[in-house]
Amino acid sequence: MAGSTSKRVVLYRFERQPVQGIVSPGAYLQEAGIELMSLEGALSVFPYPDVKALCFVHEFGDPRLFSHHNLFERRPRVPGLWTRFTLLDGDLLDGILPHNLLEWPSQGFTITPPHATGLRQRVFIPRVAVKLTELRGVVGISVAGAAQQRGRGRTKIDAQMDMFSD
Repeated sequence: MAGSTSKRVVLYRFERQPVQGIVSPGAYLQEAGIELMSLEGALSVFPYPDVKALCFVHEFGDPRLFSHHNLFERRPRVPGLWTRFTLLDGDLLDGILPHNLLEWPSQGFTITPPHATGLRQRVFIPRVAVKLTELRGVVGISVAGAAQQRGRGRTKIDAQMDMFSD
């Protein structure tokens, strides 16, 4: 594993126990699968067809990704594409995908899950684990919010005419 930065993860596999470990953010997606170092120090590559999801966590614990809080209860407020994934085993998982398609790796999707906390911050889902993808909504910045971000303090564009001017 190259690089000095590492992230704690829980790797979910189909019909097997989850594996806790550490990945290098820039190099965990290999051609053959996901490269993960177990807590015991063993470096393994898990083939994409065996992986259900890879959950990035702040601290190890019981993230229970597929047991509860895996769907948004209402429309999320985080900007992005609100997407529902149906996995090969029938489990459902909602998430927010970034608007920028260049941020989507060819091996799968990295989403922000519902109720993102220290026990599950981001989730990577391999493309081969997905049976169906449903776009539930597009969540963006409001027009007023975008105007505030572009030019704080500016209320009117100089070149724009007033609506009721003589």
